[in-house]
Amino acid sequence: MSMNELAKEIAKWRKEKGFVTTWDNMLEKLMLVVSEVSEAAECYRNDDRKGFNEEIADIFIRLFDICGTLNIDIEREIGKKMEKNRKRPYRHGKKMGDVVK
Repeated sequence: MSMNELAKEIAKWRKEKGFVTTWDNMLEKLMLVVSEVSEAAECYRNDDRKGFNEEIADIFIRLFDICGTLNIDIEREIGKKMEKNRKRPYRHGKKMGDVVK
């Protein structure tokens, strides 16, 4: 299954469960992504690999719901963004003193 197909499937599943994702409630939906990232960070801090993996899945589910609902061709968008990223210099935006040792 492609990422775009998965996004459509997740958006359909979300709708069947009675939840709403629209452009009008996008800030709420983006904050739910942030909350899933926060939960993943908490699992990491507690060395809970199983919980961490589940929270990472939740992040993707929420993002794919957004993509499926808004008809974002995420495969194409990632491809375009990676092309842009490939052209950036090494450690783009970092000063040499920022290197973590």
